[in-house]
Amino acid sequence: MEQEPSRRVVQDIDTLKALADPIRLTVLELMMADHTRTWTAKELASRVGISTTKIYYHLNTLEQRALLQIRSTRVVNGIIEKHYGASQQRITFQRGADRPRDPGGDVEDVMIALFDRVRNDIEERLRTGANVMSREAPPETRAMVSHSIAHVRPDRAEEFRARLLALAEEFRAADDGTQQEYQLLIAIHPRN
Repeated sequence: MEQEPSRRVVQDIDTLKALADPIRLTVLELMMADHTRTWTAKELASRVGISTTKIYYHLNTLEQRALLQIRSTRVVNGIIEKHYGASQQRITFQRGADRPRDPGGDVEDVMIALFDRVRNDIEERLRTGANVMSREAPPETRAMVSHSIAHVRPDRAEEFRARLLALAEEFRAADDGTQQEYQLLIAIHPRN
């Protein structure tokens, strides 16, 4: 499968296991949201809510799987400070064709972690009042949840998904720094 430069297809089990961890998934999500930005371990630890010493384990795991890269270093008070960035802007998860289905394993673990992450974010924002599920709520706090069923020929399902992701990328690329960030999770699967 040919990959676009900003997209990585992950299908090896070690990388999938690395991504099944919620902290690593959050770190990578932060980095991919602004692919040009670099982050220090201290900045990432602060955003994720863990200690700087603990973040290094997760950064090393992501670096070993080539999901992030060290883009620059500098010496601060005699210590080398690394600046990390994502190696890709988008990730697609697939099970290798040569591997049998492993219920509850590899790809499924990442999928569950993604769904849990989005659900937990929504629940927390609703609980704290940061988001409101009401049409009358101001746009900057309104949470919108939609479910739809599309009728797509199987040979065009990937195209359908790619166009949805391209639409999200079009809006991200047009961000002039004043845009609100929205989280979305796109899952497409055959129902029958």
